[in-house]
Amino acid sequence: MGNSYPDRTNASGVWKINEISKNKVTHKNFPRGSTRGLFSGGGEPAQSNIIDYVNIETTGDAADFGNLSVARIIPATFGSATRSVALGGGGTVTNTIDYVQFNTLGNSSDFGDATVARRAAGGLSNDTRGIAAGGYTGSANVDTIDTVEISTLGNAIDFGDLTAVFNSKSGCGSSTRGIWGGGSPGPSNVLEFVTISTLGNTVDFGNLTLARDGPASGSSSIKGIWAGGGPVVNNIDTINIGSLGNAVNFGDLTIIASYPGAASNSKRVIFAGGGHPDGKLNVISHITINSAGDAVDFGDLSVARTEVSGSSNGHGGLALTS
Repeated sequence: MGNSYPDRTNASGVWKINEISKNKVTHKNFPRGSTRGLFSGGGEPAQSNIIDYVNIETTGDAADFGNLSVARIIPATFGSATRSVALGGGGTVTNTIDYVQFNTLGNSSDFGDATVARRAAGGLSNDTRGIAAGGYTGSANVDTIDTVEISTLGNAIDFGDLTAVFNSKSGCGSSTRGIWGGGSPGPSNVLEFVTISTLGNTVDFGNLTLARDGPASGSSSIKGIWAGGGPVVNNIDTINIGSLGNAVNFGDLTIIASYPGAASNSKRVIFAGGGHPDGKLNVISHITINSAGDAVDFGDLSVARTEVSGSSNGHGGLALTS
C-alpha cells in the first residue's frame, strides 16, 4: 500500500488521489487502518450479552466493546467496513437483529427481525449484504437463508435454502461468493456456496477434511479457513474460494475447541473461546492465511465462554482491505 496519505484512523495530512487510485485499482486495497475483530455473545455458561474486541493486526487480550441488546449464544454475525450485525441466537431463540458501528464503542441498536427465530445460523457477508444460513428453532433445524442490506435498517428477507436442514454451519467468503461448512445433524463435512449478489439455493462445493459442527471460519478474498468444532477437535482446514473442491489440512489450533468464534482480515484469522472437556475457554489464537501451519497464541477473551460468534471490518468478503 502507498504511504503518502493517512489511514482512516489518522485523518490528518494530504490525500493524494493518484496514490489512492493506484492502491484501489492495482493493489486491490484501501487505507482502512487497523482491522477490528468483535466476539459477541456466548455461554459462560449462562447466555452472555458481552461484545469483546481486538485489533487483528496486533496481539493482546480482548477489551470490552459493549453489549448485545439480547443475551444469547451463537448469533449469526457478519460485518461490513462500518457495521457488525448479529442475527438471531439462543438459548431461548430470538429473531432479533441488532448492530454496532465498528469504529465506536457501545451497546447494540435494533436493526430489524429475522424471518425465522433461531440460533446457530451461519453468518457471512460482503460490504453490502449479510447472509445467515440454517439454524435451530428450539424444536427443529431449518434450511432457511436470510439476507439483509447491512447499510440500512429493516427486517431480513428470504435468500434461498441450504442443501439440507442444518444448524451450526460456519460461513466465510470473498466479495462475490459465500461458503458454509460443517454443521449438525451429523456432524457434517459438507461445504456449500452461493453467489452473494443473487438470490437462490446453495450449491455443493466439496467437503471438509473432517466432519464437525460449530467450527469457526474466516477468510481472505482467496482462501477460506475452518477450525475446531464438535466433537471437540483442533483441526484447521483451508479451501480456495474461487474454485470447487475438497478442503486440505492447514494445521492445528493451540487447543481443541468446540464452537469457537473467528474474525479475519486479508492476512490473518483469529480464533477465540470455545468449549473444552475441562471447561469454557478464554484462549485467543491466530494463523497467517497465506502460510500453512499451526495457530499461535494471540491473547485472552475478557470472559471464558463457548458458542461465541466473531465478525470483523476487514474480512475476505470486503473487496478492499488493508
